[in-house]
Amino acid sequence: MKLFTEWELLEAWKYAEEGGQALHLFDGRPWKSQAPMVFRRYNQWAHLMDTDLKRLIATAKKLGVRKVVVGRKGGRFQHVDLCGEPMLKAIRMCDKRKIKRKVKK
Repeated sequence: MKLFTEWELLEAWKYAEEGGQALHLFDGRPWKSQAPMVFRRYNQWAHLMDTDLKRLIATAKKLGVRKVVVGRKGGRFQHVDLCGEPMLKAIRMCDKRKIKRKVKK
């Protein structure tokens, strides 16, 4: 899984289209009023993007998502929205992989 900032949305989609798993962080405040209740408690949200549906669902469950809802299912913009602890776990997963890469060099 690779971490992308709010301004790197296109890069995140491209990474996912090429077979990777992308974690795109963004400010959820503009969408709070129309979001599920669990998301309204947080300001930062994330898209977990993956074109491999089975891997996407498995990763979301591994992160602790209780009810996995796949947005734009079957399309190239397929993703799961994350917030709270599942999002923090995903960020930590990205950080660990960066650390491992740095150690190998």
